[in-house]
Amino acid sequence: MNAAGFETLRLPADGALFARLARRLIDRHGDALADCDLLIPVMAHAPALRGALVAEAGHALFMPRMLTPSLLAARWMGDAAVDPHPRRLLRLVAQLRQQAWLGEADPWSAAQELLELADALAALPALPDEDALQQGFERAHGLTDSAALSLEARLVHAVWHSDCTGTPGHARAVTQALMRAAGAARRPLIHLSAVEEPPPAWLEVHAARVPVLHVQATRALADTSVARVLHAAWPAGLLPGSAPFSVPFSVPFSTPAPSRDDALELAGRVRLVGAQSLEQEAQCAASCIAGWLAEGRRAIALVALDREAARRARALLERRQVLLADETGWKLSTTRAAATVDALLQCFASDGYHRDLLDLLRSPHVAGTLDRDAHAQAIAVIDDWVVRRNHVDGLHALLTDAGREFAGRPAGRLIDALSQAFALMPTHNAPASFRVERLLAALDALGARAALALDAAGAQVVNLLEQLRADSSGVALDLPFADWRKWLNSEFEQALFRDSAIDSPVVLTPLTATRLRRFDAVYVIGADSRHLAPARLRGALGHEGLRRELGLPDSQVAARQLRDDLAGLIACSDETVFSWQTQRNGEANLPGVDLQRLDLVLQRAGLPSAVRAAPALADLPALPALAVSSTPVLDPGRVPSRLTASALADLIACPYRYYARHVLGLGVGDEVEDAMGKGSVGELVHRVLHDFHVAHPRLGDAAPPALADALRAQIAAAFDGAIARNFQEHAWADRLHDRADAYVAWAVRREADGWLFDSGEARRARLLDLPDGAALSLEGRIDRIDRNAEGDVALLDYKLRSAERVRKTLQADDVQLAFYTLLEGGAVSEAAYLALEEEAPVALLQDDPPAAARALQALVTELFPALRDGAGLPAHGDEAACRHCDMRGLCRKDWLS
Repeated sequence: MNAAGFETLRLPADGALFARLARRLIDRHGDALADCDLLIPVMAHAPALRGALVAEAGHALFMPRMLTPSLLAARWMGDAAVDPHPRRLLRLVAQLRQQAWLGEADPWSAAQELLELADALAALPALPDEDALQQGFERAHGLTDSAALSLEARLVHAVWHSDCTGTPGHARAVTQALMRAAGAARRPLIHLSAVEEPPPAWLEVHAARVPVLHVQATRALADTSVARVLHAAWPAGLLPGSAPFSVPFSVPFSTPAPSRDDALELAGRVRLVGAQSLEQEAQCAASCIAGWLAEGRRAIALVALDREAARRARALLERRQVLLADETGWKLSTTRAAATVDALLQCFASDGYHRDLLDLLRSPHVAGTLDRDAHAQAIAVIDDWVVRRNHVDGLHALLTDAGREFAGRPAGRLIDALSQAFALMPTHNAPASFRVERLLAALDALGARAALALDAAGAQVVNLLEQLRADSSGVALDLPFADWRKWLNSEFEQALFRDSAIDSPVVLTPLTATRLRRFDAVYVIGADSRHLAPARLRGALGHEGLRRELGLPDSQVAARQLRDDLAGLIACSDETVFSWQTQRNGEANLPGVDLQRLDLVLQRAGLPSAVRAAPALADLPALPALAVSSTPVLDPGRVPSRLTASALADLIACPYRYYARHVLGLGVGDEVEDAMGKGSVGELVHRVLHDFHVAHPRLGDAAPPALADALRAQIAAAFDGAIARNFQEHAWADRLHDRADAYVAWAVRREADGWLFDSGEARRARLLDLPDGAALSLEGRIDRIDRNAEGDVALLDYKLRSAERVRKTLQADDVQLAFYTLLEGGAVSEAAYLALEEEAPVALLQDDPPAAARALQALVTELFPALRDGAGLPAHGDEAACRHCDMRGLCRKDWLS
């Protein structure tokens, strides 16, 4: 650029940059400096530059007006129309779908890439016509006469031309605003650039009106000890045509090795630390930063290359009462406020799937007018109701039934709010702006918008939704819910949340934000070869050769800029630490390639490798000795006074399990079953057989085919609800249908043998007097009781198992049939399990039920007095008892053994 009034000043990019610049500016302008405009890359440079100007002048002085290019552009954009990104994206997707140019390709990805390319081209003064552009595509891809590349060229040119001639996007609007500012310039301009690239075109327009001083911070001019070593490791540029990741380490460097003194100077300021785990790396970062603060350093940066490790380091620092000023921001989609919006959309998308519903209800923003206690109570009530009803999904049915049951209660108010919210959500294809408007109305119905506004991140979520509603208006593109949600999610992913309320000497910042900034110390976390690397440009239109043909930065430029950023960071900091995890997923994880080169340069200068191991994790404080026991002893008053068959089975199989379940009352809570488990099917079978025998107490009064049809009808009625929720439950119903004839045949034969159905699902209780004067209530429910003409009683217990499994149960220490016999009394002459998982039912009889009942009674009358006398309840279950035991981790049997 040789326009009159334009001058370029190159200064070394090191820690003394601002002092040198201040000296030049005061020598050049003197007191007239206040009449100048000073454009700096970011406003974070302003305090240091002001301090340098005052120090150089030696007295107070009027400062130049300091701005950034973005602030200058904002002043000159005024009311000029800008086509917002959401509207551009939606409009371009509509065009791509209408024209079907891309076949099966995802129009959203293609549209996003086209817009990014158009925004990158906004800074170019002009673009070749379509023919020249197609030739550039062909050269980049190494093809000729390609119809596909001709289409790509037309697409890129059309989007660029639309951006030029129509309402511009934000990138072009900024360029146009800077051009307008340059055309009206009246004050001398000083432009400081932190990136080595050609000056922008608007500076030439500026220089035609007023003097312009373009100050270029240049790493190649630095000549300190540190700079010489950095030049040897990271030359200012790559050889033409060389790839940024192809520099071999086995060949000598093209630059001479630095002197040992220079290398020692750098080694005293830079540390390379390898950690074995994320926790060790985060602990190292937190300890290092805390140590710097203790030394009195007050300008410290934590450069977050690995966001996961940075989050952990931040948490460890906050545990030490060290807060971080966050300059990076977090994706808005990761905030709790955004999760509330996502939970609402997910619940709607899944038709009220129970887990999604409860996630939504548990959000603190969905309490509406309920206070905290009432909200918690309502959630607990609805959670219990969902489990009892085994509600898997079905939003309309849930809201209707639950609203009716909970009317007038806090849970009912929450259900009513949900009903109003979901009634507002459109179920048909609709424009994006209409869907966003309805989403905001749904948040209002839930009382969530007001709750979100009280939270910093929540207020930003609401503002983003309101902005998206405005930005997407006027686009005639009807979107299905899934596509609209994909678009909305992408907007939340691009938006950042920053907490600006924290002022701290420690800043969490990206590497690019450290350019030309002076720090007392810097910790770069996550400096491995994956995170400390230039961004790779991917996509159908993002070919490296294509970007070079269009004059856009490519990966080589990005690699050179990365090295410049690293060199500038080291040069402008008193101490810099780079850390990374040496292993990831069991595989070696190398440091960034530029750090490897730096380490090799130090070794060439005669120094040992700069890589050090991170300090070992501090040992956890020793826990006090615990009195470990898996043999609790009960106080007499805590010995239960009620006993069921299942409790007695637990007591015999493992006394500790009996203690945990029936004394402490522990156990796994009921859960909603997406598909019916065998237990739920067994309950249905019990109910079907009970209802069948109550309806047909004398089977001989009807023909077997009619009885089988009646049984099938009852099976169908019992499984209707389950099949409506999950069609796969047909498998159970069909299996039982097929076995109806065999069951009826077995039942008819049993009746012919003299056993008649008497009752089913019969609840029984018996008070048993114990030798120590206490009483024990035996309680249970018997599946089926039959009687014969002589008055004898037969007990049947249905088992939805195979005959072989039931037979093994009888051979083990089984107590259920004996317990039921003891409950029923002395008239029982037969007790049997009925195995139903066979082609025909199989009855497995217990030998001498009265004798088994007497033996069980003797056992019980001995056990419970012993418990009151201090007998222990050890965890002595065998492997079969422990295999599926819910209390296995509680008893510590495995650990003690």
